[in-house]
Amino acid sequence: YEDESIRVKIEHQEMDDGTKMHVAYVQIADASQLRTGVANPEKLGSSRTSTVSALAKKYNAVIAINGDNYVDAPKKTTFEYRMTEKIRSKTNNLKDILIIDDQGDFHLFRKSKGVKEFPAELKKMDRKLVNAFTFGPALVIDGELCEIDEEYGYNPHGREPRTAIGQLGKLSYVFVIIEAKARSGSSGFSQTKLGEFMHELGCKQAFNLDGGNSAEMVFGRI
Repeated sequence: YEDESIRVKIEHQEMDDGTKMHVAYVQIADASQLRTGVANPEKLGSSRTSTVSALAKKYNAVIAINGDNYVDAPKKTTFEYRMTEKIRSKTNNLKDILIIDDQGDFHLFRKSKGVKEFPAELKKMDRKLVNAFTFGPALVIDGELCEIDEEYGYNPHGREPRTAIGQLGKLSYVFVIIEAKARSGSSGFSQTKLGEFMHELGCKQAFNLDGGNSAEMVFGRI
């Protein structure tokens, strides 16, 4: 897909074990085009859920992927913003955090270190915090492959369906869905393998999002 403000190219790969990799390269003209959608925008943090395809249609998205499912435990400790609106601003020293600013740049924080101070730093740079996700782990930071904590969570060493997002350059991104035959089986990626894959794609920053049965990409259903 291509118009005057966005270009999307999708590639599909398949391994001998049945693992499928769906990779979408996305180039946008303005950072405002990189946006998030929620099932209940009138009440952020509500327990309402919605499919990715329904949200893609609702928000008129050219391409969409799932993010992090914060509604499964409304009181959990997370640092979450959606389109500049704060949902929660608690830090969790067990989880990595992705922040996206109003220039469309990604900022990753290992185990939440420095997150609470970062909005003030952005303000000094005349930037704003637009979206924040508590999930992870961070896969690539400043072009360097991250070592995965063995006890991070989300079955780090198991072969699972996965979702990841990465920044390649200025207003240039990659969305990745790893499709497996089954959960925790003989296909899919571990978090380490996912990080290596994102690094090979050329990501400067890359972050693991909610995978498993939530891993989904929707393209062209507007």
